[in-house]
Amino acid sequence: PDEMVFYYFAGLAYYQKDELDSTLTTFRKGVAQINNETSPDMASDIYAIMGDVLYQKGQAQEAFESYDKSLSYKEDNIPTLNNYAYYLSLENKDLQRAEQMSYKTVKAEPKNATYLDTYAWILFMQERYAEAKIYIDQALQSMDSTDLSGSIYEHVGDIYYMNGLKEEAVNFWEKAVEKDATLETALWKRDNKKYITEQEYKKKWKKD
Repeated sequence: PDEMVFYYFAGLAYYQKDELDSTLTTFRKGVAQINNETSPDMASDIYAIMGDVLYQKGQAQEAFESYDKSLSYKEDNIPTLNNYAYYLSLENKDLQRAEQMSYKTVKAEPKNATYLDTYAWILFMQERYAEAKIYIDQALQSMDSTDLSGSIYEHVGDIYYMNGLKEEAVNFWEKAVEKDATLETALWKRDNKKYITEQEYKKKWKKD
C-alpha cells in the first residue's frame, strides 16, 4: 500500500504540471501494485486520471477502458462518471449510457454547473433540445459568470439556437469567444449566426 500511495502522489504531481506521459508512466507502475489491501477509492481515482490523460492524448478507447476500471473499484465515483459521460458524448458513442452516468452526477451534486452542462450537452446530442435547455439554464444559474468556461457558453448558445432563440444564441457564442479565443467553431457560429457541428466545421472550413 505504501508504494501505491507513493505512485499516486507522484503521478498527481506530474498531472498538475501537465506532464501527461510521466503521469501515465507513474500511474501504470501504481496500478501494478494494486492488491486486496489497496484502497478502492485510490485505485478508482488513479484509473480515473489515467482515463483523463489518455483522452487528452487522443486515445479514446483506452481512456474508456480506464474509466471502466475506475468504476469497477468505485461505481459512484462522480468525477469519473462525469468525464466518461462527457467524452462519450464528444465521440457520439453510447449516448444512452452516457446519459445514465451523467444523471447520477446531477442527482449527487444538483448545483454543480460542470455536471449540469455535461447532462444538458448529452440531451442536446440526443436532440432533446427543450430538456437540454432546462439543465443548461440551471448550469448558468449555479455559477458566477466569471467562473463559466468558454465551452459552457458555447454549449448554451448551441442549445438556445436549437430552441429557436437565435439572437440569444449569438450572444452566448460571443461570450464563449470572449472567454476563450481558441474556440474556432464558436467564432464561426458567432460570425455566421448559425449552428454547425464540430465535425462539419472541421470538414468544410478548417484549414490545415
